[in-house]
Amino acid sequence: MLGVTECPVRILAAVNFHFRESRLQYLFQVIRALCEYPVEALDIVITTNVDRDGALKEITDLCGPLFRPFPARSKSTKGLSIESFPKLATPWLLPWSHKHLISERFLSAESTYTHFIYVEDDILLSFDNFCYFTRYREMLKGRRLIPSFQRIEYNDADNHLYLVDQVGVSDLSSRNRVDLDGYAFINLDYPFNAMFILDRELALEYVETPSFDRERSKLVRPDWDVACRAAMGLCFENPPEGFAARYVSPVDPGALTTPSWSWVYHLPNNYAKDRLKPFAKTRTDQQFSSEGNVVGWRPASKVVEYLALMRGKKRSSGPEPSL
Repeated sequence: MLGVTECPVRILAAVNFHFRESRLQYLFQVIRALCEYPVEALDIVITTNVDRDGALKEITDLCGPLFRPFPARSKSTKGLSIESFPKLATPWLLPWSHKHLISERFLSAESTYTHFIYVEDDILLSFDNFCYFTRYREMLKGRRLIPSFQRIEYNDADNHLYLVDQVGVSDLSSRNRVDLDGYAFINLDYPFNAMFILDRELALEYVETPSFDRERSKLVRPDWDVACRAAMGLCFENPPEGFAARYVSPVDPGALTTPSWSWVYHLPNNYAKDRLKPFAKTRTDQQFSSEGNVVGWRPASKVVEYLALMRGKKRSSGPEPSL
């Protein structure tokens, strides 16, 4: 039997979940991925917009078994709790409901946590993702840069992976870079992740910045909506000279691709085949292509757009804040 050693890491994680029964499947996969981390301690707080006993029971019945003791990792402790925010003025404010966990719990004098994770309910963050962050966080911190991620989706129509937030191709040679381990770390054109990771040093910085405050964050990124700003972390706070953001992603200069351990999977795959939106139309292997016609998305005609809008209205049962 293989020996299993827990990493000397203690994580507090907040998972943002706008309750819909159809999205419980994604929440389960997100929680399961986190529970597979071989760490000393993991406490997960689900922040949700419901407080109905039936809805909360659905969450705990589904996710609760993931927190039962595992003999192969007997020294690892894991806990689950739920915080409800049912009276928000708009569901788009729910992504901000975790902030007190950073300032009051993660950074408290009694805290033994080493890392804080915020993640949306449909972003699968693997342990490889976490290891990538911790390795390059240390290597980049002297330059005031932070390792970042890219959301990907799978399109079953052509069996390819697509970058959700990369709209069109990029020119690698035109931007500043930091070379580490054979990779060029660069600013991406669209640095939205729907998640972030903080160590204690980053958290102490974050709580003092405008990005930590819902209203003041508008000054940092006025073109991002309120939900997106909740997930931007320290992305735009005081980047070093020559960089537009603190977030940088690794690129293999030979293959002209970002490595898989810097990808986080957007579980719904809802953009890859949506003709009305430009997201998830750039393949992972074509992000830095020199061919101008590799991106297959074109704006839909007004007739197609109208028909899709009418279909959407018929299907809609309320606002959907997850991106």
